[in-house]
Amino acid sequence: MIQLQLRIVDQDPVVAVRPALAPEGPAWLAYGFRPFFLAASLAAVILMGLWLLMLAGWGVPLPQLDPVRWHAHEMLFGFGAAVVAGFLLTAVPNWTGLPTPKGGRLGALLVLWLAGRMGSWWGGAAAGLDLLFLPALGLALAGPLWRAGQLPNLIFLPLLGLLWLADAVFWVSSFSTTALHLAMYALLCLIALIGGRVIPFFTERALTGHQPRRWPLLEGLCLTGLFACALAEAWPDTPSLLRMTLLVFTAGFHLLRLIGWGSMRVLGAPLLWVLYLSYAFLPVGLSLRALAWAGWGSLSAATHALTAGCIALMCLGMMARVSLGHTGRELKPARLTVVAFVLMSAASLCRSVVPFFWPAAYAHALWCAGGLWCLAFGLFFAACWPVLTRPRVDGKPG
Repeated sequence: MIQLQLRIVDQDPVVAVRPALAPEGPAWLAYGFRPFFLAASLAAVILMGLWLLMLAGWGVPLPQLDPVRWHAHEMLFGFGAAVVAGFLLTAVPNWTGLPTPKGGRLGALLVLWLAGRMGSWWGGAAAGLDLLFLPALGLALAGPLWRAGQLPNLIFLPLLGLLWLADAVFWVSSFSTTALHLAMYALLCLIALIGGRVIPFFTERALTGHQPRRWPLLEGLCLTGLFACALAEAWPDTPSLLRMTLLVFTAGFHLLRLIGWGSMRVLGAPLLWVLYLSYAFLPVGLSLRALAWAGWGSLSAATHALTAGCIALMCLGMMARVSLGHTGRELKPARLTVVAFVLMSAASLCRSVVPFFWPAAYAHALWCAGGLWCLAFGLFFAACWPVLTRPRVDGKPG
């Protein structure tokens, strides 16, 4: 069973005491979370806006991809990969005491990510640009992890490799939907690994006297179940009963895990409830997929419970938490950020639960979800711009 060990000191595992690194370049390139969280939140608005224009018939035709596959690809490999990069480039120095790229080298990684967005738009030979970013990110992380002997945390590298493999399969196999599902599960596994450590820890630190419960057997079943679901859904000849059974049992494992962590008191802490709600979309989405494979409800709506509800909402919550903690600020989000949490939560429900149970409302729900998504990430970008582009308030580097 997979166990993940983080270097936890007197603060949380992401906002931990760092080695004193000399500043290099502008503040927004001082640490990995800064440029990539800005890029992710801005891309979330732009990419969704373009998708809505395409739906309305006003968008510029794509040279290669149809709009649906472009939208799915960019949400996973554009927006999702940017958040993963920002988080891991920030977390790895805390786990290892060794730096990841900053300054010009960090800027070069950002350029590779931007080049990937251009390559995805044009397709064809230009799509090769999209395959450069994740290997470069993996190399940037592998050095510190290996030199520090952080072998348990090397699990992130094969998960990044799986994400890259899904991207490669997508481009070489006529834009395979299976590749997109594998990418979705790779991101869900990252959330299960990271969330399984930081959410209980954040909860324990924020709620005096509360002790989250964690069971090693259940931890292993949660991760193993996600891998099994990914394989079962990717393999077309998987018996329907086996696929549905795996989805239902894995949903149950994650629900038990979430219940063991929590307390009703998380409702009073926005930086906590957004993480709990986003993680709750994981068992909900898996359960809806089981129902959809049984012929009840929309598989697309079930997919969006995992992508919009679990992945995107978790990204928003983690970006807010890391941005405040790593700039030396109090862990109290701005009002705009809390409003963004509420709007994104509503967007997730509109895009998943509403069309799943009320198919007739699909079109209205889709447009409502897209508008709420853009508002949520636009507000987050506005709230976090000064936080991410200015030096730390406590004068420390980073």
